[in-house]
Amino acid sequence: MIIDAHHHYMPLKVYKDFADPSLPAKRVIDKNNDFTFNARLYQTDTHLRDMDFAGVDMAVLTLSQWNVGGAELCRRINDAVAEDLVKHGDRFLAAGCVPVNDPEAAVAEVEHMIKDLHFHGIALLTSQGPDINLSNRELMSPIYQKACELDVPIFLHPHLKPYGIELECTINRSIGRGFDTAKAALRIIYDVYPEFPEIKFVLPHFGGALLGLKGRINAFFEPRQDLGVPVPPEIQPLPKTPLEQEELGYKVAFEDLFDRFYFDGGGSGGWDPITRLAMMTVRHDRLFFGCDYPFEIHTGRDIKYYIDNVHRLDIPEEDKRGFLGENLARLLKLK
Repeated sequence: MIIDAHHHYMPLKVYKDFADPSLPAKRVIDKNNDFTFNARLYQTDTHLRDMDFAGVDMAVLTLSQWNVGGAELCRRINDAVAEDLVKHGDRFLAAGCVPVNDPEAAVAEVEHMIKDLHFHGIALLTSQGPDINLSNRELMSPIYQKACELDVPIFLHPHLKPYGIELECTINRSIGRGFDTAKAALRIIYDVYPEFPEIKFVLPHFGGALLGLKGRINAFFEPRQDLGVPVPPEIQPLPKTPLEQEELGYKVAFEDLFDRFYFDGGGSGGWDPITRLAMMTVRHDRLFFGCDYPFEIHTGRDIKYYIDNVHRLDIPEEDKRGFLGENLARLLKLK
């Protein structure tokens, strides 16, 4: 079974509120968002045609980019997605929108979409403006508590217009979002895992910039005192070399936290080198195939190209099967 862990869908009844469905793809930038309206977003027949061409059995639908729209919009999107899922329940799963700026409404929405709509996860942004990030206890802790209580994963997506990132020279789209995802991962390691050790996060886009910086992040890792890792005062403020990390136990402590993450393989259109890097730096049972359809990949041909490259990887066949679907099926408790 092949499952796409990073697949976007906006119901037509919502799409029409923001863009003319008859027009070509159009990028719209405002103070909160940088979103490209693409008619494929609502065309379920096109989704299924491209999935069938590439051999994809199921896809997890998310639209966390519109968490910024508030409680009413999140409810409209989730309910509309649920209506459409009834028609294609064997092909699509969903992780719903959550209005993070309103903790009470956020918890109510999580309850609604998991218990009433039978969604399989929560979709959150890596950040949402200067004051809303994953370290914000007041806003985020109620959502984390509910995710742990219901035992559902949180599918992250980079904010499309990260705070403080330039728009010129494609910096926002090509680099800024990957930086925002890597920042979110560090916030989880330092601020979320200590309070919610069992929480399950799926990082988008192979972790954004995270994998390329993993060695540097490890070098500057500051273990919590409760981890029982000694901190020699003479080198405490210095980065630690790989040998020092081994000797001090920093590497084991860091990897224990890092290995709690799951990663989806979207973000680069199926670019083979990043898939290989992920296989070198992440536990293979924590990796999921993902297309970022219909944005970064928007045709069945390119989905198939990605899958064909996975089959050519020099890794065990069981790891290929795990990446393409079995790992995610296990996380989502699919039969």
